[in-house]
Amino acid sequence: MMQAPILPVDQDFIGAMELKLSDLAALWRGRKDTPEADEVVRQYQAVLRCMIELGFRSSLDVDAELPNRLMPQEYSDLFKK
Repeated sequence: MMQAPILPVDQDFIGAMELKLSDLAALWRGRKDTPEADEVVRQYQAVLRCMIELGFRSSLDVDAELPNRLMPQEYSDLFKK
């Protein structure tokens, strides 16, 4: 059985996802002491994991990151030597 070819990742789509991460990180910073914070973290991690699955291998801008303890392991693994 032949595997489907891997399609190139649409950089505009990845860029939009990066903006979403930035928005979610800002939302988390404004609500980190509220009950909604956990849901924001779950959404953030889902978006970032999706980006990695699509081939994203760059570091994020600081304003688009959460504290290290909240970043998905898949992201941390990208930068281990």
